[in-house]
Amino acid sequence: MALKIISGLARGIMLDTPPDRSMRPTSGRGREALFSSLGDISGKSFADIFAGSGAIGLEAASRGASSVTLLEANAMHVKLIEKNIAKLRKAGADCPMTAIRRKAIAGSLLALGRHDIWFFDPPYAESASYLEELLENGDLLKLWQNSLLIWEMPDTTEATAPFQQISKLNTLLDVQKRTLGNVDFLFCKVKSDL
Repeated sequence: MALKIISGLARGIMLDTPPDRSMRPTSGRGREALFSSLGDISGKSFADIFAGSGAIGLEAASRGASSVTLLEANAMHVKLIEKNIAKLRKAGADCPMTAIRRKAIAGSLLALGRHDIWFFDPPYAESASYLEELLENGDLLKLWQNSLLIWEMPDTTEATAPFQQISKLNTLLDVQKRTLGNVDFLFCKVKSDL
């Protein structure tokens, strides 16, 4: 599976990806449209959760993010992320880029500290229940105050339907659904009156 950095300092760098199908990366069109919609991210800290090859977080690093943290539970994927970080450093991306091997449970997210932008791409089958679980954690909601949360939506009706059942979604977050490239994303901010 060929993945490359689309823009910025490391534009055109090919990223290492697993030889098997253990990863489902965001499409190139989706990544390009997502970052176009974000505009200038210079000086913003970026967290890539369920990072896979690191393509999203490393795209942010290439485009001027102040720091990038990539959280991934799969040991083989973390090794690939570390190789990809080395490629970006060689290309001149010099912001701190950190790969962390840990499950994306609430405690792991809290340990990451504050970030300006959080990107989530959990396994589609668990995506809605995972979001619902995170919304139960008041400490996470405090951590995310003033952050932008971006949630990549599943690409099947079966996997997106459960999102309608998350009662706290619109109570706790200001949510905007955007189709960018060929991918649906939720852009969320924790409500200021919480």
